[in-house]
Amino acid sequence: MLFPNGTPNNTPNHKIISNNEGNICSLLLKSIDDERIDILRSILTQIASKSDFHEQVDQICYNGGTVLHHAVARNSVDSVRTLLSAGVNPCIQNDNNNTAYRVAFSEEVKNAFVQELLQAVAQSNLGRVCQMISAGLNVDSIDAVDTGNTALHWAASYGNEDVVRILCQSGANVNALNTKNETALHDAVRRGNDAIVKCLLSYGADPNIKNRSGENCYELATKMGGAMLPSLSLNTLNRTIRRTTSMDSDIDRSSLISTDTTMMFVEKPSSSSVGRIENWTDLLWPQPKYIDLDERKLTYPYPKDGRLKIYFDKASSAEPRRLMQIIQMSAPILSSVHLELDYRGYAVRDQPALNGRITCGIFENGYCSGAYTLTINEDSIELYGEDHTGVRHGFSTLVQILRIFKECSEIVNWNTETSLETLHETLPESTIKITGTVNSEQPRKIGAIPCLTIRDSPDSSFRAVYQDFSGCKILNTETLLQLARRIAYCKASHLFVNFEVRTTDRYQLPYTTRDLFQITQVCDELFVKFVPSLDVQSSYTESDLLCRTIDSFLDDFPLTKAVHFGSNLAIMIISNRTILNSVQRRIPRIYVSVDINKNNASLINVLPPFVTICIEGKYPFEAENLLSSRLNVVLRFSTSDPGFLCAAPESVAKKALLATRLGSKFPILGAMVCDLSTGCEVMPPSLYYMSELASLGVCWNKSVDIKRFCFLLPRIAAEHFLLDGNMEALFKQMSTIGRVEHEITRFSYGLKTAESAGEMQEYSSSSSSNRKKPISVFVEMILNPDNMVLERLTPVIFKKARIELKRSLKALDQAKKRLPYNYELALVLAEIQIITELMVLACKLGQSLCTYGINPSLSPNDQKASFSSSDRVLQETTLVGYQMVNIGVSNLPSAVRTDLANRLLEIRSRFQHTWLSRNIANTLPNALKMFDNLFRALLPPNMQDYGRILL
Repeated sequence: MLFPNGTPNNTPNHKIISNNEGNICSLLLKSIDDERIDILRSILTQIASKSDFHEQVDQICYNGGTVLHHAVARNSVDSVRTLLSAGVNPCIQNDNNNTAYRVAFSEEVKNAFVQELLQAVAQSNLGRVCQMISAGLNVDSIDAVDTGNTALHWAASYGNEDVVRILCQSGANVNALNTKNETALHDAVRRGNDAIVKCLLSYGADPNIKNRSGENCYELATKMGGAMLPSLSLNTLNRTIRRTTSMDSDIDRSSLISTDTTMMFVEKPSSSSVGRIENWTDLLWPQPKYIDLDERKLTYPYPKDGRLKIYFDKASSAEPRRLMQIIQMSAPILSSVHLELDYRGYAVRDQPALNGRITCGIFENGYCSGAYTLTINEDSIELYGEDHTGVRHGFSTLVQILRIFKECSEIVNWNTETSLETLHETLPESTIKITGTVNSEQPRKIGAIPCLTIRDSPDSSFRAVYQDFSGCKILNTETLLQLARRIAYCKASHLFVNFEVRTTDRYQLPYTTRDLFQITQVCDELFVKFVPSLDVQSSYTESDLLCRTIDSFLDDFPLTKAVHFGSNLAIMIISNRTILNSVQRRIPRIYVSVDINKNNASLINVLPPFVTICIEGKYPFEAENLLSSRLNVVLRFSTSDPGFLCAAPESVAKKALLATRLGSKFPILGAMVCDLSTGCEVMPPSLYYMSELASLGVCWNKSVDIKRFCFLLPRIAAEHFLLDGNMEALFKQMSTIGRVEHEITRFSYGLKTAESAGEMQEYSSSSSSNRKKPISVFVEMILNPDNMVLERLTPVIFKKARIELKRSLKALDQAKKRLPYNYELALVLAEIQIITELMVLACKLGQSLCTYGINPSLSPNDQKASFSSSDRVLQETTLVGYQMVNIGVSNLPSAVRTDLANRLLEIRSRFQHTWLSRNIANTLPNALKMFDNLFRALLPPNMQDYGRILL
């Protein structure tokens, strides 16, 4: 596709230049080569007034980088000084991710950069100061060896308070000494600037340090007339403040200084056992409570003919036909490993051994519903459940075992080199444990299953997945049924599907009556209770209209025995017992999602026993102090953090851990993991598989070590949701993009990288904090780029995030090479690729905003005025962050905006196909609004009409 100017959408930024620009670039390089500083200065003077000045001088003009890179490489000190004095951007990186300062090898050239920094400090040019620091200059650089004055000394002597603050926030040593043994505070006191003195004291300046004349700041202030003594007297308070603010100095420094050794967006090192499969049983999910492997290491031969012979125990109370229906639900999964079901009738005692024989039955032994016992002997398999649900769960575990060992046997015979490193790390270990022939010359027993006994039962009777269709995302029937089969395979008990209706419009659900009947029937066969959910947009609706809406909704689900009401509808229903009782006469079990507080606690605590309330699970769990222990309570967790596109691995683990620990403090029936509708609904359902698996796993077995298993979730999700353990790389990249999103947002909010799991969530959920809840940098950038505020972020941080995301794209490309011919796997891979590319685009946009932009809310005159002390308050409230940070897309060069818009169009086109594969077709226009709004913001004003034609 071509834009009107004829520039193809795949043309890199540095190639989108005219012939004139190319000539200027060549002239600049030529003048540097010839050491013609007069010509260089003349060219820069002529083009300085042009609007595209920075596009011409800051572009990548040769293999080594920009014109400034070339001057540094030539060791031309005069050229470097001339370029810097003309305003050339020193933050631009070459293909090796190095700024011009980073490639400087002589002290003379480095000193030229330092002099530019000191000059900017003396002139209170905040934007230039931040640029120089971001380029890699040491914030404590000195002017000369014989004087030893740092940039902070210069700021205290000549600059304003804003420059002093920026240097301190950037990690400058406030107590650095010059050759006179004086600190910057000495200079500020001698200058008599009260604001700078207070600023230095607030960042920990020590007034007791004595210079070579033996004077500390108190004595110097007295000597200068005593005007500074009141400010110095606040030293005790300021030193207390310093202990608080200095904790953030490392964060601010890491966001400003471009250090190559900074470790960002990289997983923390862990012990060798974390993230590795210690035994093949680690792949079973949910983890069975009791597994007894045969000590003699006996094995059961894998069915040679690919047929499982199903027999029914005569003594069992179960009807064979019903058992056949239950077992048959696993046939599609068994077909993935080329196994078929063969029903043989009742088992006969003393029957000779038969390869692939399985005996099933139901015996009520006093365990809870869903309990089962699975025994694998040398010649047969026995499966006995407490009830029909137990048989269903037990057979799911057996299918998992059969699939694990079938795949392992294929890997043993697989002589081709795999491109997924996880196969080298985990599956061969599993195979070794299975065959027991490590370092043995005997042939391995391919596909042999170890003899074992599993006794298992659920800890929680409520293990739910919640799908919210109140926004533009509405899964089609095929995708919803596929989700039901997947969560049933992992022993879920409930599937909630939420609909939101407008009481002002005619009542209508997005599915037909036939679709709803099919969904209900399939869930019933899977032993998953389908619970329809209803909510309205308004928190107040007239009683008559409310009753009619509820009746119409229940009429669409004649077979359901449970219903759920969202937060708006729930308050109106529990406040009106007449409506509540009328619903109960039709539906025996009612679920309501409420946020309990002191105002409604008395109303909620008297709810009848047929009502179950769904409370948000968070720490601290303040609801336990308000709820009565007589209530039926379940916890609800979101699949991702509010305000974020993806869930970080740490937050997934923390929510699963909370589900177990909160249950020990208050009687909880179980947990519900919710895929909620948000303002940015481009995330595919595959992105939340690991969150759903984690919640189901801890609800079934509360004793599972989720801190360890959270690192195994990518493999477990690939094994049981995609039915292909080789596709672990897909879910690993999901974790990567979630981690990158959370880390870059932590930097934006000034938070240190979390040492413990879920620090960001604690920050956002803390009720005592007056700070705003964190919102993902990517979400803000995609939804509202023109008002984007990028605090503490630099081009370096966005660059490193983009590099990490590109590594993910490379890993996805490698996984694609090993991808079998499977539509579902290809769709999941395409979904993850699109989201990763969208985040790469957001990083590129953020990098451009930081590199090129200025604050559009300030006019050129206002920018100079904002540096003065009188306008300091306006700057601190209106302009958050630094002058060099762009808070508006309109400030980007046209070439950059065009390049970003072209890339967004390509992502948008591919997104349409994946969206229509998962969702109802009429939801596509609303889903594309996010892309369209960003596209319009990126397009230059003179291309808006053309943009409307493209969309």
